[in-house]
Amino acid sequence: MTDISSSAVLRSERKLAGGLPYIFTIFLSAGLVFLVQPMFARMALPVLGGSSSVWNVSLVCFQAALLGGYIYAHLLVKLKNVLYETIVHGGFLLLAASVLPLGLTDALGAPYPDAPATWLIGVFALSIAPAFAIISATAPLIQSWYSRSGRHDAADPYHLYAASNVGSLIGLVAYPVLMEPLLSLANQTMSWSIGYGVLAIGLSACGVLAWKTGQNSVALPMKSEDHGSADAQARNMQRLKWLALAFVPSSLLVGTTTHITTDIGSAPFLWAPPLMIYIASFVVVFSSGLTKALRVSTALLPLAIMGVFFLMLMNQTTSWFKFAAFGFDLLTLALAAIVCHGVMADTRPQASRLTEFYLIMSFGGVLGGAFNALVAPVIFSSALEYPIMLVAVLLARPLVFAKPAAEHRFLLLAACLVGLMIVLGRVLAIDVPAPTMLALALVPGVVLVMMRDHLVPSFIAGFALCVTALNATTIRSDDVTTERSFFGIVQTMTLSGIRVMMHGTTLHGAQINDQDGRPEAITYYHPTTPMGQAFATFTEPENVGVIGLGVGATACLMRDGQKATYFEIDPLVAEIATDPTRFTYLSECGENMRIVLGDGRLTLQNDPEGAYDLLLIDAFSSDAIPVHLLTVEAFEGYFSRLSEDGVLIAHISNRHVDLQPILGRLAEHMGLEARVRTHLVGDFSTENPISSSIVVALGRKPSDLGALIDDERWVPLESDGKKMWTDDYSNLLGAIVNHMFDK
Repeated sequence: MTDISSSAVLRSERKLAGGLPYIFTIFLSAGLVFLVQPMFARMALPVLGGSSSVWNVSLVCFQAALLGGYIYAHLLVKLKNVLYETIVHGGFLLLAASVLPLGLTDALGAPYPDAPATWLIGVFALSIAPAFAIISATAPLIQSWYSRSGRHDAADPYHLYAASNVGSLIGLVAYPVLMEPLLSLANQTMSWSIGYGVLAIGLSACGVLAWKTGQNSVALPMKSEDHGSADAQARNMQRLKWLALAFVPSSLLVGTTTHITTDIGSAPFLWAPPLMIYIASFVVVFSSGLTKALRVSTALLPLAIMGVFFLMLMNQTTSWFKFAAFGFDLLTLALAAIVCHGVMADTRPQASRLTEFYLIMSFGGVLGGAFNALVAPVIFSSALEYPIMLVAVLLARPLVFAKPAAEHRFLLLAACLVGLMIVLGRVLAIDVPAPTMLALALVPGVVLVMMRDHLVPSFIAGFALCVTALNATTIRSDDVTTERSFFGIVQTMTLSGIRVMMHGTTLHGAQINDQDGRPEAITYYHPTTPMGQAFATFTEPENVGVIGLGVGATACLMRDGQKATYFEIDPLVAEIATDPTRFTYLSECGENMRIVLGDGRLTLQNDPEGAYDLLLIDAFSSDAIPVHLLTVEAFEGYFSRLSEDGVLIAHISNRHVDLQPILGRLAEHMGLEARVRTHLVGDFSTENPISSSIVVALGRKPSDLGALIDDERWVPLESDGKKMWTDDYSNLLGAIVNHMFDK
């Protein structure tokens, strides 16, 4: 009896051990795939100014390369011989290794100012795509080989996909937690290359193992399909359903990422959570707990969507409120991804159609990401793609098209009327007070919750709530203009006699209308502000450089004869600032001015050393902090372009991050003389068109700072002794958290 039991245990252990090579290989490939994504974005950020669009376009590139890998795997398995497939795949692995170690190619030169997305896609295609695409084929290829391995569970290889996504999650976590803080970029890419070599060995071993154990056995059907006897039209409808179910969560992934990176900051650790949630949904739906997860997510999704829209309605700007809103965004993404991917997993085909299933799922993901990153910025002037997908996902739930109960039809009609009222109000330009708008939103919100089990009624209520939320967040102005570029959404409008430019939620410049002659600079640039004082102090410099154009208000702070060079990464901002029908600072005061398009840190290096006597860095007031402008390497580059007695002025006002310690560390490390002035005033208004600001002045020696040294308002900038930010290390999350708790 004992011998029989021992034999059974031994057979069980052998079965488990026989599957380990497949699990290890698919796990390693997924980890490598999702390690390289933030690594590539980290390489591209210093070139493209820290914009969240860098990550969004990168996501599309990776999804497209993933699709290429799945197409390759789908074609490769048509050889129907595991040994031949292994040999061919080994050859392609060797060929793709030619791009290792990974890095940005110089073949395309500097980024194209008018087409940064095109440049980024081209660089990805030449630098990363070959190796990424070939290892992306691992998941469907290993599962196909497993289905022909002759193992006891060969008919159901889909459980390996869950292992793949666990590897993906670990890869995403490992980058910000281990690789980024511990390794330089050079060491990161070298480590990834070593992992690629190990993966090549593992893939070859799995191919040979599957060939030897299965002897090219044909994949057995996993289960009888619901559409097994359906005609070609029914099968095509199934494919379209898979495509749509993959499209929506992919679009939501990019939309959620845009919200977070625009309102908090542009850094890999902030990009990772939405992608982690997206990947984790595959782990959930391809596990044994699919039925329960799908039921719970279907019930909670309408509640989460209602929460997102109500937080949009409230539209607060405090850090705590924003983090709460982002939490709801992440929760909604998680529920939506589980619903969409869960319905897909529940209708997955037999193993013989495995590569086709993954191919369609990947294609839908590419379309969803491309819609947000490439199409939406062209067809929408504002970020409408995110709320549109929040409503669209309500149709993805596995519910019946049931008629609502009679007592609920009145509520549904009320929700429709609210939506219609809002639309008519917009057409007739009726300004509805915020409390009234919030009260109106309660009607479709209640209907959405009460009728969440009815597909079409809940969709109608969700649409009405979406219309209400979007209307409430629209800025009221007689001449508002909304425009969009690769770098974000820019609005110009007149509010109480002041023309303003907004970039997201941040005021990027303003001018009082109907001024005769030379306009007076306002907001951060008013003569009474630290920047106004700095420009009044340093009147001798001939050449002035400014990183960050805004509306060009600094032009009117300069004396006659000074030459100004503006470095601006966003062509749309340059277009607005130079349009005299909107702002006249540059047309009235910028006679000795030139504008250089591109990332300020990089384009500044095209000028000769010592070219500038005064350099202003004014790119930190947005919600997204361009970390690459605050590193040791960046400041060494700035001072190399300053004359011997040159002065660097840094405008570091920010709602979410205290940048004083970061600059204090840099000043101490470089042996610079540094002074900071904090200027606090009341709320910006027509009567008081001045904004609070924090400005730092840095020079090589005390005499360079002139009268600021003896001005008691300018105090010495101290270092907190913590680790400096470099191109290989930054800690934006810590700076945000410290600022929150210091308030």
